[in-house]
Amino acid sequence: MADRIKGTASARAGWPGTRGHRMTGAVPLALFCSVAGILAVGLGALAAFLAPSGAARGTVWLVVTAAVAVGAGLWWGLTPVTDRLRVLNRALTAVEPRRRHH
Repeated sequence: MADRIKGTASARAGWPGTRGHRMTGAVPLALFCSVAGILAVGLGALAAFLAPSGAARGTVWLVVTAAVAVGAGLWWGLTPVTDRLRVLNRALTAVEPRRRHH
């Protein structure tokens, strides 16, 4: 019984190797994938809108969406973690409003 209580306490504390720690580590990847996917589809739609005919629009949308998604995936996979976090932190600080100190 004491082992079970100890195990659940470590899971709640978010110690490395627990489910809570793994979930927290996946948040930046999930956020990046969501933003990159929305950006890829948006840029694909914009490029398709600029294409001259109806038959080419689907192809243009598919090619641009796939190119942006592959580029984002390669950037995530090939960039070292420290550089990736530095770029993402810089982007987040540019978006977040400054908080006043109390």
